[in-house]
Amino acid sequence: MLGGSDSFIRCNIMENSGFKIKFDKNTIDHLGIKLYSKFPPVIAELISNSYDADAENVVIEIDYNNKIVTVTDDGIGMNHEELNENFLKIGRNRRKAEGTGLSKIKGRKVTGKKGLGKLAVFGIANTIEVHSIKEGIKNAFSMNYDELKAEIKDEYKPKALYENEKTDELHQTQVIIKEITQKNIMDIDTLAYNLSKRFSFYDSDFKVELVDLTSDRRIEITKSIYFEKLDKEFDWNFPDDFESELSQTEWFEWLKSHNVSGKIFTKKTPLNKSEAGFYIYVRNKLAAENDFFDDRANDTFNGYVTGYFNIDFIDDSNEADFISTDRKNILWEADEDTAKLKQYLNKLVSKVSNSWRKKRKDKKEEQLQLPEDFFEGMSKLEISSINKVKDTLIANSIETDNIDSLKRILDSMKTLYKFESFQNYIAELDDEDLTVDKVEKITTDWEYIESKELAKISIGRIKAIEQFEKYVRNDASETKVIQPFLEKFPWILDPRITTFEREVTFKKILKENFPDTELEEKNRRLDFLCNLVNGELIIIELKRPRIKISLKEIRQAREYERFLLKNHKESIANGVKTFLISDSFVMDDETTDFYSSLEDTGKLYIKSYSDLLQQAKQYNKDYITRYKEIESIYKPDKEV
Repeated sequence: MLGGSDSFIRCNIMENSGFKIKFDKNTIDHLGIKLYSKFPPVIAELISNSYDADAENVVIEIDYNNKIVTVTDDGIGMNHEELNENFLKIGRNRRKAEGTGLSKIKGRKVTGKKGLGKLAVFGIANTIEVHSIKEGIKNAFSMNYDELKAEIKDEYKPKALYENEKTDELHQTQVIIKEITQKNIMDIDTLAYNLSKRFSFYDSDFKVELVDLTSDRRIEITKSIYFEKLDKEFDWNFPDDFESELSQTEWFEWLKSHNVSGKIFTKKTPLNKSEAGFYIYVRNKLAAENDFFDDRANDTFNGYVTGYFNIDFIDDSNEADFISTDRKNILWEADEDTAKLKQYLNKLVSKVSNSWRKKRKDKKEEQLQLPEDFFEGMSKLEISSINKVKDTLIANSIETDNIDSLKRILDSMKTLYKFESFQNYIAELDDEDLTVDKVEKITTDWEYIESKELAKISIGRIKAIEQFEKYVRNDASETKVIQPFLEKFPWILDPRITTFEREVTFKKILKENFPDTELEEKNRRLDFLCNLVNGELIIIELKRPRIKISLKEIRQAREYERFLLKNHKESIANGVKTFLISDSFVMDDETTDFYSSLEDTGKLYIKSYSDLLQQAKQYNKDYITRYKEIESIYKPDKEV
């Protein structure tokens, strides 16, 4: 395992002359304890050494009871001299010393370079043993952190366990980690998950197995353990998935020509902070993690995206080094190419971010299926406005899959859109304010406020209805009492009335529509002429409550209608309806037949004052009931 590594300690030896390490005491702390304090990166350094030593199999055995970890590989091994010159030499640059960046037998691109990684063991333990067999000769030594630090001289002699002993065992290297300082050793499932993302060379040619000696459980580490465990929603392959769109783009071609490849994943829900961002592999080894290539602290996309890129070219040099010692960051600004690489990867991630937002929006729109009759009864302007709000809400809520919240908000908005004040309020909001949480609170609060205000109005209306009831009961004059009263409270006649004119004369109608036309017949007077919200024109003729409706009153009402249809066409969108109001309409057979034919065609209706009263009472009581229901469900902290 360690024979192909970047080794880190110098000594001059003769055969069987022991082992020696020359050092500055602080070096062990800076490059061991202070650099590696967690279990996975320490084990990762040993796996890296095994790979560089052309091993095909690595077994990591953990004795949880005695807190001992043994890492064994079938690599080429090291002899006595190589242990001293290669392994026990601080900062030895293997590639420079050997003149190649490839392993001796398999020609692998070696992952080590600085010759510092094996000091990592002292970040988690006090004692390590290194055993290595090469060409039938076994050598081994032990190093203790406390003894090393206590050495007066700047030279330390590890304890020799075997020196040049013959053996029938096959070539291998074994590192035994003892006196582990961590309170608890990470379980093999979590360790496998962490180690799986640290390399991209796990395959049939290089297998790594974790063994729990207390239970004899075994786990083979694969790259898929980490990335396949993600609850992925969308993924992109680079460069394949971008070829048709970006093939003519300069930065895309630059990345391709430098053999940059990778995969990008997004989750349905936000990632843990430790998972978000991209992993950079150089020569199959993790060189940086959780990178975004730019300051995207406020970008929602950051919380959902992860993935990896393979970028070998930045470590092609045997001398130049652009990777931090702890292998968490790339030194992006250290070179023109690395700076350009960062810039172009940032462009790629921005491209993916836009694609992700569109995919999430399309998916949400597909899930947000409104009933076919959702917009029934609404004007085109209201439908357009709600659809615009819906689109903005979707665009501003790509981070959530809560479709039920969106449906609930749109249902509430549909109800509240009958209030012009609510429509105006929503129209004045900036797009960034149209989020699910904000609009849901607005609709809830508004429903309460509007219902409360309507209840106040309704209570006042009930009092007006009660007064009107007294006028009807006392047979009050239609011209002196009832007409002025209804002029003040037209909603008693019909809550849909938008314009209301009392005592409109034929002459006035003609003058407004035909200024040069003289009125040939007697100038008649309509009690009320009203426009409704649906564009209908309504004639209302009031009779004293006890006046009987006869054929005469019906014919008179028909003359009014014919006159309006002839002389008032421009103001009539959906026809004319006439209402005769009286509490006494006992008619003879001829009158009844005539009225029935008119009622069937929807041209004339006879209503009683009692009907009007009952209708008005019911309409306003519904508001009061609704207000009480809402108040019982939603009670704000502060009085509104």
